[in-house]
Amino acid sequence: MAIRVEREGIEACIAKINAAIEELNSAAGEVEKTMGDLPTYWEGAAYDKARRTYEADYQKLLTVTIPEAVEGFRDYINTCKEKIIEIDNMLANG
Repeated sequence: MAIRVEREGIEACIAKINAAIEELNSAAGEVEKTMGDLPTYWEGAAYDKARRTYEADYQKLLTVTIPEAVEGFRDYINTCKEKIIEIDNMLANG
């Protein structure tokens, strides 16, 4: 079975994935921060319900679950990249 490894392409794709993960984490942090800013501009029963809904259904997802998942994926995909390059180098030199 033939194997094709284009190191520059792999590294460019992994760099894009890593950048997207940073953007996801940044966006989640911005949502959390902005939810904290809302009471400055919005009070009352509707806000209270929106806040409770956010805290019950979305806050952990945005601040814990997604960041942990994408960080785990980042570790996985970076390890894949390193292994691919390592194996390719071994095959090229062996």
